[in-house]
Amino acid sequence: MRVPVLGLPAVGLAVLMAAGCGGSVPPPDEDERPVRIGAIISQTGVYAVLGDDMETAMRLYLDDHGERLGGRPAELVVADDGGSPEQGQQAARKLIDEEGVDAITGLIASPVAVAVAGQAGRTPVVVANAGADELAGPNVFRVSYTNHDHGHAAGRHAAERYGGQGVVVMASDYSAGVETLRGFTEGFGAEPLKQILTPYGRLTDLEPYFEQIPPEAKLLYAFYAGGEAVAFTTAFKRLGYDTKIELLACMNLTDEDVLRAVGPDAEGITTVGMYSPALDNPDNAAFVARWRARTGQNPSAVALQSWDAMRLIDAALSRGGDLGRRLGELGELSGPRGTFRLDARHNPVQNWYVRKYQNGVNRVLATIPPRQE
Repeated sequence: MRVPVLGLPAVGLAVLMAAGCGGSVPPPDEDERPVRIGAIISQTGVYAVLGDDMETAMRLYLDDHGERLGGRPAELVVADDGGSPEQGQQAARKLIDEEGVDAITGLIASPVAVAVAGQAGRTPVVVANAGADELAGPNVFRVSYTNHDHGHAAGRHAAERYGGQGVVVMASDYSAGVETLRGFTEGFGAEPLKQILTPYGRLTDLEPYFEQIPPEAKLLYAFYAGGEAVAFTTAFKRLGYDTKIELLACMNLTDEDVLRAVGPDAEGITTVGMYSPALDNPDNAAFVARWRARTGQNPSAVALQSWDAMRLIDAALSRGGDLGRRLGELGELSGPRGTFRLDARHNPVQNWYVRKYQNGVNRVLATIPPRQE
């Protein structure tokens, strides 16, 4: 569902018309002033499929809450970043300067999120997906995870489950991939036998990279997302590496957006992530049922994170006053992923889950508690 960025809001047009006629319009009551949320989403490029889930989840949240956030009428204004930091910066400036949004959310790719956060100034930024470790600031809030924490949770699991075995790490060569591997290595507690990086956005043939895996390696940890995750998963199976080495991966590798493209090639892959549609709690059961009713499919982690971005904004607006300050004051939130809270740097403190894809479902095998701060 892709809606172009809208023009001047009706309330702004009314003010201009009144001013032109020499009249005056009293300011609207704050409780009824429409809230405008700018969503910077990849509608084109390598992460366009993730962008579809992101926008669908945000609009679904608004639908389910009567098009209101914090009790006020709300509008989602969408802009395409095309996976480009420069395009993301331009979108942020337009949303803030021309559209007058109260907050920015969305942001799939880490380089785009970093660029947008640098442009946003005092406008709150609620990151729904990007995991860049450097993302921080008084007005930057994140409901997904940091790349380091994502990898660190997997490394802790690997140390417990595969301790003492030779490990190889492999990822797309950009910030999310490199930072996730760094987190994994720290959580694992030992240097890998080899680190293999593949060119970001230009991946056509993975075979030469798989051939770099040392024969003595027992475990491969991999980070790929979006279209690159599809390429990795299908090549891993097609080239027979599923019979040569144990695979542990980031959750993006078997997230629901990827599963729609790879199907049975993902069977049996174990991942570590912060969400699964199979989580057994009432909030998740309700969310999955609502998502299935809208899409006919299971929700991806990006869908859940985008839902939670709107939920975070909703909860902060309901407190009144400065939105950025209220976002920073929120305590624990329970929901489909379980309970989470934001730490001092506005990053989520949350459980992680060991998941295995079996018969069409990312089944939850174990829970990994948050690391100690």
